[in-house]
Amino acid sequence: MLSGARFRCLRCGYIGPSNNPLCPRCGFPLVMEPRSFLKIDRGKPSILRYASALNYGSRVVTLGEGFTRIRRINGVLIKDESRNPTGSFMDRGSSVFISNVTSDEVRVSFEEDFTLSLATYANTAGIRTRVYVNPNVPGAYPELLRLSTMRSVIIEFREGGQDLDVHYGEPLFLEGIKTIAYELYEQVGEVGGVVLPMERGYLALAVYEGFRELLEWGFIGDLPSFILVKHRFGQVTDIGYWLVRNAGAKLVDVGDEETIRSMVELARSGLYVKPVSAMAYVAAASLGRDYVVVITGTGLKEYRVSRELGSLTRLQEAVLRVLEGSGPLTAYQVWERLRDVATVQGVYKALNSLVKRGLVSFDYEIYGSRKVRVFRALSNYR
Repeated sequence: MLSGARFRCLRCGYIGPSNNPLCPRCGFPLVMEPRSFLKIDRGKPSILRYASALNYGSRVVTLGEGFTRIRRINGVLIKDESRNPTGSFMDRGSSVFISNVTSDEVRVSFEEDFTLSLATYANTAGIRTRVYVNPNVPGAYPELLRLSTMRSVIIEFREGGQDLDVHYGEPLFLEGIKTIAYELYEQVGEVGGVVLPMERGYLALAVYEGFRELLEWGFIGDLPSFILVKHRFGQVTDIGYWLVRNAGAKLVDVGDEETIRSMVELARSGLYVKPVSAMAYVAAASLGRDYVVVITGTGLKEYRVSRELGSLTRLQEAVLRVLEGSGPLTAYQVWERLRDVATVQGVYKALNSLVKRGLVSFDYEIYGSRKVRVFRALSNYR
């Protein structure tokens, strides 16, 4: 892992080294001190635009996470984190964490979006993931099924113990998540308020730290207001209480009926969210001023096993030939080379199928002011 890094405790003020994700003085979750002053590389379409300040390791593992879109639905500004590679804001943390892994395996307990994201990034870096699934705890089965299709994942049905390599809330993981604040600064400017789902509180802590750094560097004149949203009968964690006392955060409770209605409302606008994100949308819709609500991820997960190569369609074979003979191309550029044999929609469908089967990878590049997906053939697909 990263050597020479400095950590900060936002509760007691400790700054220094640590071999533990919790403060050696008071036990509060630690965050990482920035590598250096933030210099935004606006030519990069992912969180790599903030690499100057992030504690990446000796390599960078990225799947194009970050710089997710801002959209407005029924008057509410939404930061749509479902657009990340695995459909969750967790991808930001996985990019930074896996970039610091030097072993050939990471061990982790099964925790829905967190474990799926981590395993996906580990697989990209050629690292195995050993996932411990507690058979006595109900799980999120779509995520578990997705993991079961990954050859780099070893699933063991037992409770994880002291031998785990990573937990959600690790400082390196929060390091990537705080880039949500950096992006809100770039995309919105001076953000008046942020509405965040409140579970364990790590997301809110990371976003707060991102804005605190922006304030310290002089990018913004004041911290935004924080609205932390939880289920009506949910508990408040130590992080939540600290943010209320020290950052002026406000807690909002939301019930089941409001949550379900919001899930349906957002689905009709093309956002398929989990209840925790729908609760945050409920709170944002009721506020009298312009807040930004962070939709943490998608509630739809696919779990398909790739078929053998022999079943490639003629169009898929043609798309592969085009990509093999060029650098990265957009779907439209692929279509331009195949327009006599396929429609634009057909090329998009073929590319998506090839990506799911592991024959084509994608990344993002900046074209003007837009973030555009580009595709390339993987060299080892035969």
